[in-house]
Amino acid sequence: MIKYLWIVFLSGCSLINMASYDSSEYALINELRTQSQTLDCSKESRQTLNLTALRLRNFVEFQPDNGPTVKLVADLSKLINELYISENPSNVYCKAKLSLIEKNAANIQKVIGSKPR
Repeated sequence: MIKYLWIVFLSGCSLINMASYDSSEYALINELRTQSQTLDCSKESRQTLNLTALRLRNFVEFQPDNGPTVKLVADLSKLINELYISENPSNVYCKAKLSLIEKNAANIQKVIGSKPR
């Protein structure tokens, strides 16, 4: 019985330390996902995508109890930066990278959207 109470207690503590839903955070990941679906592979488009990723990364970085989101966004930013710094990426490479970015952004969007309100 004490074992079960301990599990319930620990579960409750983890909920207390979870970052709550933030509409600005959600809006930024939504913008990033939409850009990955709609932008082309021009340098300007890649720069726009990279700038949005930077805005999101800077926004989530110091939110209290937001460690998992910070990690997810940092990994996504790395993917975006790889595309951004490519000198002349082929269309196939660029489209594949944008598709991967979109899928990762959708997963992060689900995580952010499921935070307690």
